[in-house]
Amino acid sequence: MPMLIESFLYELRQRFLLRWVLANVVGWTVGLYAGVLNPVCFAGTGIIAGLVLGAAQWWALRGSRVVEDTTYSLSDKPEPAQPSRRWITLTFAGAAVGLIPAAIIGGVVFLFANGLAALLAGGLLGAAVGLAQWILLRHISQRAALWLAVNTLGGAACGLLTIIPIIRGLPLGLLAGAALFGYATGRVLEVIVQERNE
Repeated sequence: MPMLIESFLYELRQRFLLRWVLANVVGWTVGLYAGVLNPVCFAGTGIIAGLVLGAAQWWALRGSRVVEDTTYSLSDKPEPAQPSRRWITLTFAGAAVGLIPAAIIGGVVFLFANGLAALLAGGLLGAAVGLAQWILLRHISQRAALWLAVNTLGGAACGLLTIIPIIRGLPLGLLAGAALFGYATGRVLEVIVQERNE
């Protein structure tokens, strides 16, 4: 294996924040693209995005101090699969439910200002995902309310960045927004867990 790839994989195993940012870039980008390609309906976007995002975020959480510190708090029964199921299910539910008002408000506001529409839609979707995940995080920290704020603001920034002109087929704005969202939420998640350890 080339040295560069080997070094990247080592860093990925060692650094939670790097895993978290990568998980959010993959989760949001793949989830939203797969959802948009869903021929059934627009609401399918939230369902698919929530499942992909929840699974990608859980991958980042696996083996980290975040999981070790929250395993017993996230579950009444200390079963290893329980926290992952709850995280993925709540992320899925938040995205699926949040996409409906985000799409409606974004669609109405788009008629007047597409930048504001993207900002509001992203903020609503981020808030819905953050609220669902907050249900688990509130048990481990007094600062879990920060999770709601960072998801809302990160979602709004991510939404706004998606309207950046893109190279055909290359979602630069979505990638940048998802990376920013991942970095901001990852830093807050580290603060939440650090407070528990103090």
